[in-house]
Amino acid sequence: MEPLADEWEELAEHTGVSPFRRPGWIGAWWRAFGKGTLEILAMREDGRLVAVLPLGRRLGELSSTTNWHTPDFAPVVEDARALRALAEELFARTPRRVSLAFVDGGEPTLPECRDAATSRGYRVLTRTLERSPFVRIEGDWEAYQRGLSRNVRGDARRRIRRLNEVGSMSVEVNDGRERLDDLLAAGFRTEAAGWKGARGTAIASQRDTETFYAEIAHWAAARGWLRLAFLRLDGRPVAFHYSLEHDGIHYFIKGGHDPSFDSFSPGKVLTYEMLLRAFSAGLQSYEFLGGDDPWKQMWTNSYRERMLFQAFERSLLSSVEWTAFRYGRPLAQRLSKRLISLRR
Repeated sequence: MEPLADEWEELAEHTGVSPFRRPGWIGAWWRAFGKGTLEILAMREDGRLVAVLPLGRRLGELSSTTNWHTPDFAPVVEDARALRALAEELFARTPRRVSLAFVDGGEPTLPECRDAATSRGYRVLTRTLERSPFVRIEGDWEAYQRGLSRNVRGDARRRIRRLNEVGSMSVEVNDGRERLDDLLAAGFRTEAAGWKGARGTAIASQRDTETFYAEIAHWAAARGWLRLAFLRLDGRPVAFHYSLEHDGIHYFIKGGHDPSFDSFSPGKVLTYEMLLRAFSAGLQSYEFLGGDDPWKQMWTNSYRERMLFQAFERSLLSSVEWTAFRYGRPLAQRLSKRLISLRR
């Protein structure tokens, strides 16, 4: 990635893409989770980088550099013409299978890849991986609150009053320029204190996951994008949000709270306070990312579709794989694994 990093970042800045499509994020992700060989499909026009797509190659498959820790993926392209040329080049390389995950269903990446794949004889499948809620920040805070249910806005205010009755409540938002490692340690402990820690899904539950989020925090802090938010009671962290903020958009990535304060709903209180902050700061949107969990739905009814795109070449192995993914038949899935093992 290094030879392309500066040009890639320059193209990303010029086109205004999210932090998740930039070399800093992709590099950290690959070091933590990548398998196979990292390949960067890049296209130039008159010597200028106009399109870049990071992919992992494994067992003849080209796949996006994503997993459930990646909320958004797409190539970085200068314009529609560059996107079309990139998609055509991707399938001109005749991979056995192409899988691109967490692609925004409202962007042109999916139709361009579909057209390029079908023109080469590939079978294509698409499905929704998750619906990510977001709040479009329009008007003022009072107008937004009036659009919420009376129960949501009333309960948040009651919880804030109760917290202030038992101690001194404060909200602290850090950009990581000072004491970053200490803040991350406190935040990761808070996130792991509840059900995520018990189920082994907290950031600190796996070494590769903790390393990834720590590296991303340092990368984002150096660019002024990191936002580590704490709800504190008498100085003690009772809820935590790990977020990025770039180009007027707040990206909530991870969060959790201390279960010993469940009766005060600290997670709800911190979300309420962070949404208030987003309106007060004049941001464009507040992106919850991830799936449409019930606690997110209470704040908005707007969603972004995150899609999985898969293209299969017309061969025996790929036909079995297509059947397995299309119909989910256990027999087809077993046959696919058997055929792959025979090819190794």
